Amino acid sequence: MSTYALTNASTGQVEETFESIKPEQIPGLIETAHEGFKKWSQTSIEDRAKVLNAFADIIDRDTEELADIIGREMGKPLEQGKSEVTKVGRTARWFAEHAAEFLADTELPASGAEKTYVKHDPLGVLFGVMPWNFPYNQIARFALPNLMVGNAIMMKQAAICPVSSQRFQTMLEEAGLPAGVYTNLYLNSDDAEKVIEDFRIKGVSLTGSEAAGASVAGHAAKNLKRSVLELGGNDPFVVLDTSDVKALAQKAVTYRLANSGQVCTSPKRIIVLEGLYDEFVDAAREAVENTKVGPYNDPETDMGPLSSESARDEVVERIEKAVADGATLHTGGKKIDRPGWFMEPALLTDIDLDSDLGCNELFGPAVMIYKAKDEEDALRIANHTEYGLMASVWSDDLERATAFAEKINAGMTTVNSHMESDPAFPFGGINKSGYGRENAQWALYGFTNERMVRVHKQEL
Repeated sequence: MSTYALTNASTGQVEETFESIKPEQIPGLIETAHEGFKKWSQTSIEDRAKVLNAFADIIDRDTEELADIIGREMGKPLEQGKSEVTKVGRTARWFAEHAAEFLADTELPASGAEKTYVKHDPLGVLFGVMPWNFPYNQIARFALPNLMVGNAIMMKQAAICPVSSQRFQTMLEEAGLPAGVYTNLYLNSDDAEKVIEDFRIKGVSLTGSEAAGASVAGHAAKNLKRSVLELGGNDPFVVLDTSDVKALAQKAVTYRLANSGQVCTSPKRIIVLEGLYDEFVDAAREAVENTKVGPYNDPETDMGPLSSESARDEVVERIEKAVADGATLHTGGKKIDRPGWFMEPALLTDIDLDSDLGCNELFGPAVMIYKAKDEEDALRIANHTEYGLMASVWSDDLERATAFAEKINAGMTTVNSHMESDPAFPFGGINKSGYGRENAQWALYGFTNERMVRVHKQEL
């Protein structure tokens, strides 16, 4: 049986282990969640909101401790960890405040009846499969709006995040959520299908790799369950013009190296018009080389370790392969000889658009810059991908930038900003980046029964 473990990414030392649940336990756990759902779905939306607001208060109270947990689990520097935790509290409060408005009955034209309307009813028990790169926030984006809907949640978090995943449940229960409404599962990946195939499970949400998404979506489809997938990205960051090349290059590098490059919306393809290209590359190299790599709890750390030894080694190997295939490595890209899963952040150019790094997501600290001849060429490069998560365009001319941004194939486009997410606006992608949306009212409607009701006078 596999074991969930907290392995400190900054030291490589195993600190705690947790046993996975046995397959024969799964039906009983689902029954407990189903019973919890039946009670929770009858709880008023005002009382559900009280639970989420209390949960947010606990988040605020324990921010430092919560950031330390994920720093140990997957290496996130403390300041970045605290930002993630703070966002979870903000998400809880946003849905507590706004869910009632969006879940109110939708009135339709009567169309020959006395009244026609749609109720947004909860579906039942939902199954979440979430990754390690944002251990709290990935759970929150799925679980919190669905708790406001009245659904119950069973959550499989990544095996390297066993402490934070269980803490999410205990904080909700401390906030007043009834037992069984949210269940953290130390579930082996091979047993996920046993959960999905149970009739009491009404939907599945996964954030993760393409392979994991295809597998879970296949199981969901086979069992006629709804699914939402938030997968990877190869997101373009297009520079049309700027009054300060050095500052924008620093911003691009900061975005890319946040969380050691392990962000689905990270700007993985920085596309610069040729008039700015050389200056931009020089400034980016300086920014990369000035990035301080260190343990998660060092206040001077800009970039922590990667999440695991295998994750670090894969990134290093793929950079080496790209260089062998003709890419130019300007700096970094090597393992750092110290305990933990550290590497030097890298800067690459001259990447073939049809190569591994040109086509596929690199989940690690590699700044990759592409030269474009003009706007038309920049758009060609930006859309030369099978992904479609986030894209950004940078220019002092907002009309120019907005017109360009609207031509990029992506689920989310931003002008003069990148890696934005907030409970107030939708999050999600197209193509190999997945389908469905999280956040805002879209998160509330994804797993509801849109139940139509028509009321007629009795005419005999």
